[in-house]
Formats: sequence, structure tokens, C-alpha cells
Amino acid sequence: MFKAILIDDEPNARATLRQEIDLHCPEIRIIGEAGSVAEGVALLQKQPTIDLLFLDIQLTDGAGFEILEQVDYQLFKTIFITAYSDYALKAIKFQPLDYLLKPIDAEDLRDAVDKAIQTQQASFNQQMRQFMQQYKSAALLPERIALATADGIHLYPVRSIVRMAAEGNYTSVFFENGKKLLLAKTLKEMEESVTLHRFERIHKSHLVNLEHIQSYVNRFGGEVVMSDGTELPVAQRKKGYLLQLLSKIG
Repeated sequence: MFKAILIDDEPNARATLRQEIDLHCPEIRIIGEAGSVAEGVALLQKQPTIDLLFLDIQLTDGAGFEILEQVDYQLFKTIFITAYSDYALKAIKFQPLDYLLKPIDAEDLRDAVDKAIQTQQASFNQQMRQFMQQYKSAALLPERIALATADGIHLYPVRSIVRMAAEGNYTSVFFENGKKLLLAKTLKEMEESVTLHRFERIHKSHLVNLEHIQSYVNRFGGEVVMSDGTELPVAQRKKGYLLQLLSKIG
């Protein structure tokens, strides 16, 4: 039997996850729950001998990652839970760590638990150390980004970039002052380079700065209106995901 703790600020979400675990992961026994960073730290310090932590990324009093900074996360394995994406979630995607997207899918839960159980603790700890270093560095992200063109390397404020668009094996970068740059990189390469900034791939051809989205409109299957007046299509598979993101922007 594997002992686990749930940390999520939504009681209903904890109840649902507990039910899903009881139904699909009978080898997991929940021995404690918490709803905030403070409660989570206290609980983990009181119950340090657990095997698995289900941790919500965003809690009412801070980020779930703050809990991991205050306890010895190398004593257990962590599965992250989230209802939306930000730079922290993107960082997880580029590490071999697991996360569950709300509402929890039973098959995804089973897969994540199986992976956690089968992964050696030492291997998991190495992955977590790499992620925590990346997470800490994300808080100190530079305000400028280097873009290489045919005539050299140029530094621009990240917030000045409105969007990027695929042009075959090239990418066009559009700025709030109307300037446009053509880069000899694919949109996928650019997406990876700005993964810790607030950019989101809303369509196979469009990568946008979330800070420059002015509105989302339900026409032609879904579109966003950018600060430069451009109207861009949203891929059907991205629609629900994007709406979750926009609902969290304050």
C-alpha cells in the first residue's frame, strides 16, 4: 500500500480526486489533505513518511511549488494538478514529470500513478531538482529576449512582442509598435524559446503573447483579437484550454 497526501484549495476537487483514486488506484491510501501552502507545509512536516503527493499548482495563498521549497521533496514523489497553464506548467512539460489537468481523467490518473510507482526515487529526485532550479530561475526571467536575424542579434522587451506567425521554416515576429521581424527559425523553435514567458500556441500557425489578447469571440469556431487589431483563429483543440488561461488572467 502506498501512502499519499492531497493538497488542493478546492474541497470539491479534493473529494473528486479521492474518489477517483479509490476507484482506479486501490493501492493508494490517502492519509491526509490540505488546502493551502501553510497547511500543506505543516502536514508534510507532520507526516514526512509518504510515498506520493498530489499537489495543486495554484493555491489560495501561493503556488504549490512554494511547499516543495519548504520541505524535503526528495522523500516522496509528486504528481502536479492544474486547471490552467502558466510558465510553471510549461516548465513541467519540458521535464519528465507528470501533471493532471482538471477535470481529472481516470486513464491519465492511472498512467501518472503507474509512472510514479515504477520510477526509482533517485531518478525522480534528479528530475525534481532540475525542475525546481528551472522554476526558481523562472521567477527571475529577463525582461528582454534576444532575436537573431540575418544582420545580427537584437534585444527586445518581451512585453513588446504581440504575436508570432509561422512562415514555412521561418517565423514572423510582430511588435506593438508595428515593427515586424523575420527569423530563420520555425514557430516550434520559437515556442520553446519563450516557454517560460507568457506565450501560448493557439493554432498551428500562431503563437501569441497572452498579455496582448484583448478579447475572445465566438465566431468562426473561435478567434482572439490582439492589441494590434489582428484577429487570429483558435484551434478547436485549444479552445477550452485557452478559455481557462484567460479566466485566470487578472
